[in-house]
This record gives sequence, structure tokens and C-alpha cells, in this order.
Amino acid sequence: MLNMNLFEEIGVESDPIYQKIAKLQTGDVIEIDGIQIRRHKFYEIENEYEHTPFQTLISCYRHVSDLIVKQVATA
Repeated sequence: MLNMNLFEEIGVESDPIYQKIAKLQTGDVIEIDGIQIRRHKFYEIENEYEHTPFQTLISCYRHVSDLIVKQVATA
């Protein structure tokens, strides 16, 4: 079964997850579905399996979105 993100088709800017990440200011931390997202000069995600930096908003968003899709698919 193919997992896809509807927002990749209609525009990620309308995805509430993208919007939450985009609002982060330097020093802010949010949590979405067990994934902590921090904003420094870069973006950083952390969950129980990884701790990964991303240089851009879109790369961070896509990774977080992929993680959420995988969590839903295995639930």
C-alpha cells in the first residue's frame, strides 16, 4: 500500500504541521505526535529513535510528515 501525504499534492503550506513548524522562532520547541521539534539556526527533531538536524523548514517538515505517516501505517 502506498502511503502519501495529501498536502504534498495540494500544497504543504496548508498542512497544520507545516504551519506549526514554520511559526517556530529561534529557541522554540514544540511536540507533535511524540516528536520534539526545535528551532535554532537550523531545525532539529528528536524522538525515541533519532536526533536529527535539518537545514531547511521543508526538509524538516517532510521528515516529520514521513515519521507521522509511518506511525499511522503501523498503528
